[in-house]
Amino acid sequence: MRRYYVYLPDLMNVSFSRGQRYFFFGLLAVVTIFFLWMVRGFLFPIFWAVVFALLLYPAYQTLRTYVRNDTLAAALIMLGAFLLVVIPISWLGTRIAQEAFQLYRLFSGNNALASIALPAPIIDSLSIVGINMAELQTNVTSWAQSASAWIFSEALTLSSATFNAVLKTLLMLYVLFFFLRDGETLGRYIMRRIPLGDRKERALFDRFASTTRAIMKGTLLSALAQGFAGGVLFWLVGIENAVLWGAVMAFLSVIPAVGPALVWLPAGLILLATGALVPGIIVLAGGAVLISPIDNILKPMLVGREIKMPDALVLISILGGLGVFGVAGIIVGPVVAALSLAVWDMFAEEFEEELTTQG
Repeated sequence: MRRYYVYLPDLMNVSFSRGQRYFFFGLLAVVTIFFLWMVRGFLFPIFWAVVFALLLYPAYQTLRTYVRNDTLAAALIMLGAFLLVVIPISWLGTRIAQEAFQLYRLFSGNNALASIALPAPIIDSLSIVGINMAELQTNVTSWAQSASAWIFSEALTLSSATFNAVLKTLLMLYVLFFFLRDGETLGRYIMRRIPLGDRKERALFDRFASTTRAIMKGTLLSALAQGFAGGVLFWLVGIENAVLWGAVMAFLSVIPAVGPALVWLPAGLILLATGALVPGIIVLAGGAVLISPIDNILKPMLVGREIKMPDALVLISILGGLGVFGVAGIIVGPVVAALSLAVWDMFAEEFEEELTTQG
């Protein structure tokens, strides 16, 4: 051990020539890229471990004061995350996959929407603006088939008990344990190796941490509340596949202004059109009074001022994240956007004089 500590400063004091420096940085880039490529299949479990560590760290600190043992506190928090997050998500994913498959089989028939008989004045109004009811039914059925097939695929991936899925879940929990127990030491280790200065490194970390917490607390909890309320409402009025429609409403809640209304509004109108007046009125009233206002009530309370991004940028980053990363893009997209803004703010602060003088 003594030889190690004597040798390390000698190694750190070795100076490179220009050619050696170029070779060293090239070697550093190659081995880093190769390592990331080698573990690319496990980057998402590590990312989710970071997300849950940031979210659960305050609970870990509180528990640590009671049990007075870092390892035991981290293990208990990890076990709680498994029981309260992983198992419910797997169950919900399985249920959504089953209902999405049923819905897909329903829409596979050409007459899936034939039972919807709109009143004659509405059909006449659609005809005046050039909308053919038969063509509209065909297009809506085709869209519904594609949407239900995509939901089924995502839910099946989420709930699959394959060896790969189990391995990634166990890896996430394992890494989460160490992030909780050794998070402060690991954070100092990483910042020591980023050549930006402690203040800038702390600013980047704070932006990442605050954005991640805000998205988890605000966007996801608000989405879960809206999806749960919508699913219960649909179940009460007897709409089939209520769990699936609740999940769709939760997913669409990331869209500002409209969100879950894209589901409960057409559902209420279809119920009215098919003669189910009381259920239709209940769905429309419940959606307008209960489901949609949840976002305006919960999100400001949970998020506050932690996400300093315009709603339009949040929406674009979520949609972009969904396109690149799938469902995980709901978290990854805004986090990447927030980090990008933080880096540009740092650039503007660092070169404020040049930007002011040169326009």
